[in-house]
Amino acid sequence: MRLDEGITRFVMSKRAAGVAFVQSAHMLNRFKRHVGDVALSEVTVEDIASFLRLSIRRPYVWHAHYNLLKRFLEHWAQAAEIEPMLMPEKRVRVRSVYLPYVYSVAEVRRLLEGTGKSQSSKACEFDAKCFRAILFVLFATGMTVGEVLRLKHQDLDMRRRIIKISASPLHRGRIIPVSLQFRTVIREFCSSRFNRAYESGLLFVTRSGEAIQPDSLRRSFRRLVKQCGVRRRDGISDWPRMTDFRASFAVLRIADWLKRGTNLNAMLPALSAYLGLSCMQSMDKYMRLTPERFIKPLKYSALASLVDLGAKKLT
Repeated sequence: MRLDEGITRFVMSKRAAGVAFVQSAHMLNRFKRHVGDVALSEVTVEDIASFLRLSIRRPYVWHAHYNLLKRFLEHWAQAAEIEPMLMPEKRVRVRSVYLPYVYSVAEVRRLLEGTGKSQSSKACEFDAKCFRAILFVLFATGMTVGEVLRLKHQDLDMRRRIIKISASPLHRGRIIPVSLQFRTVIREFCSSRFNRAYESGLLFVTRSGEAIQPDSLRRSFRRLVKQCGVRRRDGISDWPRMTDFRASFAVLRIADWLKRGTNLNAMLPALSAYLGLSCMQSMDKYMRLTPERFIKPLKYSALASLVDLGAKKLT
């Protein structure tokens, strides 16, 4: 059996069991391109080690690749397609801590304005107006990407200016208030975007009315930040992520409270509940990103201009 056939059959078996197995399939195909479409029995420990060395500076990725390749080879060893193989020595896992990035107002403005160009191709699964609205909601509410993509029309009560967010394994269900400006943006988006009700009832859908997949959204966002030239300014080489909108939302509010001299002991529990966090300890990562960590102070007051921009761009 060749490596290509082994990967295809392995992926099919996982998907038949109900596992999406998208990123893992991509990784296995990268391994195939690295070593070539050799026979499964010809894969060596050095082949695996050389592939793992490509991600040696990213411990989490290294261990994910190691564990997946181990499961893949064990699967075919149990099927008697290859002899049991020894893996390279496993590295001691050091927990890596990702430091969220806090977007400046200018950077968010550039991203909102750049969606038209990044989604100009008809091959894009969703259009610029939908993409822009998703980014606006992420920044204006601090919701997670999954929560935004699962939003349905029935979850929004813009007359009362509230959003109902369903519980997930990591975050609590909750009802959050939104601003008058937010209501204006969403109402304009809905009135211009939807001329008919889609069966799913989802607020954000593809051009064909299907649910937007997180992987597709992440790919579009990576393309957007590169086209807009939005890079991290804190010395970390990674590109900013969509999940950083949530950190930006939290830090901007903490910064505003610090500026006003508000009692954080009273406000942080409210912010934790607004974000659906299960415990106050989860707020620590946002407290570490308060303005004292930055050369230029954060300007929460400029958020209003972004809301105006979002309303203008979405209409």
